[in-house]
Amino acid sequence: MLQAHENYVYGTAAEKIQYDVYEENNVLKAKKKQKAYNKIKLKVVMLILLAFGLCLTVIVRYAMITELNYSINKELKKYNEIKNENSRLKVAIDKDLDLGRIKETAEKKLGMQKPDKYQIVYMKVAKNDYTEVADTYRNVNKANNSMFAAVRDKLWGIVRFLY
Repeated sequence: MLQAHENYVYGTAAEKIQYDVYEENNVLKAKKKQKAYNKIKLKVVMLILLAFGLCLTVIVRYAMITELNYSINKELKKYNEIKNENSRLKVAIDKDLDLGRIKETAEKKLGMQKPDKYQIVYMKVAKNDYTEVADTYRNVNKANNSMFAAVRDKLWGIVRFLY
């Protein structure tokens, strides 16, 4: 049986050299240490930059969220102000549409009064009332001349006829 020799490299006939230049030469040894130290420093600096970049990303994201919240609150305040103004205007309109107030304004400010019986004129109105279609409606109706619109119109005509 063959015994394996420590210095033999399998696959070649050459022996393994056990000589390290860096251990015996102090200058080369110091350079090797410095090179390894520089690699470690570079890795540490890169990790610090990566951590800084991640922190900066998180800070920017939270700043954007805060800015959006401020703009949302600003728009919400505008919306509430407009809504309140709308409510005030509705109350003012309801107040101005009071028939008693309208009658009082017409009589006092405008000098109006109810007509006497001799001032009332009755007119005969034809029983068959008709409506004239506006040109804008005709144009819109022509634009919707698709098959679906035609079927829909026919169905509505039937429903109106039945009721």
